[in-house]
Amino acid sequence: MTNFAPYNIDMRFFHFTRTSVLLVLMFTLAALLYACQTSKPSEPILSKEEFSSLLVELYLAEAKLNGLAIPKDSATKLFRPYEDSLFRKKGVTDSVLRNTYQYYFDHPQEFEKIFEVVIDTLSLREKKDQKKPLRQNQNL
Repeated sequence: MTNFAPYNIDMRFFHFTRTSVLLVLMFTLAALLYACQTSKPSEPILSKEEFSSLLVELYLAEAKLNGLAIPKDSATKLFRPYEDSLFRKKGVTDSVLRNTYQYYFDHPQEFEKIFEVVIDTLSLREKKDQKKPLRQNQNL
């Protein structure tokens, strides 16, 4: 062992510091490993099926309003109550919706699958609507 007496350095200080640094590094590494784990969300979220169904209904409602010849601010005023009633009907709270969006934004591959389902569903509905004959007004 080297004698540091001429420099008036206490070796116990270095031992304590080295141990502390090692402990801090170990805890930091453990925290990083824990943070990098993929885990289930702590808050409730909508399942893929529930979320895609909700999005389909919202897009259909938006499409109906866009087809009306009304100003955008009026359409927004009409859309909000419908949106609120849809959320109540499906039992979706603001926090669940926010958590759902956050979860799927953090998992873009799952979000992409949801939008594939939404697009497929909307495409099928559009094809069905095109095949239906137009109703003729019988009062004419």
